[in-house]
Formats: sequence, structure tokens, C-alpha cells
Amino acid sequence: MITTSFENSVYSITLNRPEKHNAFDAEMIQSVTAAVHDIPADARLTLFSGNGKSFCAGADVSYMRAQAGFSEEQNREDARKLAAMFEAIYQLTVPTVVYAHGNIFGGGLGILAACDIAIAAEDAKFCFSEVRLGIIPAVISPFVLRKTGVGFARRYFQSAEIFSAEIAEKAGLISERISGAKSAETLAKLLAALTAAGRDAQKSVKRLLRSYENFEPMSRDQLIHELAKLRSSEDAQARMKEFLERSKK
Repeated sequence: MITTSFENSVYSITLNRPEKHNAFDAEMIQSVTAAVHDIPADARLTLFSGNGKSFCAGADVSYMRAQAGFSEEQNREDARKLAAMFEAIYQLTVPTVVYAHGNIFGGGLGILAACDIAIAAEDAKFCFSEVRLGIIPAVISPFVLRKTGVGFARRYFQSAEIFSAEIAEKAGLISERISGAKSAETLAKLLAALTAAGRDAQKSVKRLLRSYENFEPMSRDQLIHELAKLRSSEDAQARMKEFLERSKK
């Protein structure tokens, strides 16, 4: 599901379901959450990436098929676990960096938005695909809106359009887009700069920034409730069934 490594003060968490474009399911959510909680005490930063063709293409089809049969309470508990994963990433006291490539859809954008610094391949593709399934990007929205603001979300949360790394950069969702050939060099320079900075100062910076950005017009519990309610609705059930039937072909 994932691999972890610790080298030169950098703790790396790599999504490792390349055959599924690193689409997540309940097991991967649990694995990522556990890995975040297991960060070494002397780590200076955490780096997220994905093996294979994509960083994370959202939810796995089999996982979605299981959700389609969940009750509202089961969907609520499932959404809590997903929200807890993003919150664990966001609450890390060390700098968090993500390098994203290929498709970054749905919940994959939650991991990206929960990290401090996001860099993406120039040809990466992004999509808030939830409304196509009759649901909303509920639990990822606080992390996305902290970076982009509401204006950007008004279009892409509602249209489920695929958008480019250029648009993601202009919106503030990512800080930089780079060609694949330069990805290793760019990441190395960034990681070197972050590990050379004062550790206590970085922790203080994160506290400062959170004090400004932690608006939540809807609480996390309200967002979980909204997602669970919609997942259980007739419209979402019908849309998911149609999607899952198409995915068999």
C-alpha cells in the first residue's frame, strides 16, 4: 500500500499501488495515517510521493463499490477516518512536501492540499471529481480552500473539470510546476533548504500560519455529516452505480 524511508533527516511516505494509480481504499487510509503518526522524532521534514504513473487518482473503484452499500452511519465513520488522515498530515510540526505527477484526483488532492508545499509535474492533471458521483469534496475542502480561496473552488468544485498544473499553480494549489527531467534536482534543492533552516523557527512559522488560516465556516463534523448524507442519497447511489457499471467495461 505504502512504503516509508528515513534518510538525511527526510521521512518519505510513498503511495505504492501503481497498478491502481495509487487510488486509496480503507487499508491505504489506515496505512498513511499510521505512517504519519510514526514519523521519527529527529525527522526534519516529511515528503509524500507516489510510485507509478500517478500520484493518486482518488478513491479505488472497489472501495467506492463498498461505499455504495454503506449506511449513512457507516459512511460517516468512513469519512471520519479519511478526515483524520488529512488532519494528521496538516498537523505535523515539521515541514511537509508533496511531489505529485500524473493524475491527482478527488482525495489525492486532499493529501496535496494538506501539505505545506506542493510541487507538481508540468503535465500533471487535477480534478475535483466528486460532484460527478453526486457527492462533494467535503473533508478535503478546508485544506484546499486555505490554499486557493473560494473563487477558484466555485468553478472546479462544481464543474469537476480536469485542469492543468498551470491552473493549479495560478490558484495557489501548488507552489511550482516542473518538467520531469528537473524534478529530482528541484526537490533536492528544496529539501536542502528546508533541512538547513532552524527547526524551532519552522515550528513557530507553522503555528503562526495556522492561526491565520484556520477558518472553518462548517466544522469538520458538519462536513463529515454532509458527505455521509450525500453518499447515502438516492442520487449519489444511482450515479455511483452508473459509474461502477461503466468501470466494468
